[in-house]
Amino acid sequence: MDKEMREYLDQKLLVLATKDDVEKLRQESKANLRQLREQINPIQEEMKRELQKFREEILSVLDQSNRALDLSVQRINEEGAAQVIQWREEFKAVIEPLREEVYRLKQQVKQVGEEFAALDGKIKEGFTEVKEELGSMIKFSYADLEKRFNALEARVKSLEKMVLP
Repeated sequence: MDKEMREYLDQKLLVLATKDDVEKLRQESKANLRQLREQINPIQEEMKRELQKFREEILSVLDQSNRALDLSVQRINEEGAAQVIQWREEFKAVIEPLREEVYRLKQQVKQVGEEFAALDGKIKEGFTEVKEELGSMIKFSYADLEKRFNALEARVKSLEKMVLP
């Protein structure tokens, strides 16, 4: 056979051998893959169980944290309410004496106002009396002054008559 033919046949055989090899490899791969799956399945199941345990632990811890948080919030609310009540009582204790003092001062201011009104009336009456008295004194003064003036005028005339004939 010639050289070309030999190469051609070698290639064909190589291809045939390769196809057989490929089939063999495929079957070996399938077997290996099955074997790996069989080995992985227990590991996978174990991981699922561990993840489930981990999930349950996390949920348990979260539940405990939520309960603790709820208790803390409730305690804070109760303490806050108690503090508000205490502040309200303290505020009342401070405000009540102030309220009484304001009421007392209001009564005193009212009384002072009434006294001022009475004094105002008395002052007006006093001014009216003084005005009337001064008016009568002034009238009396003018009348007396006029009499004296007239008397002086009469004297001056009589003196003039004596001195000046």
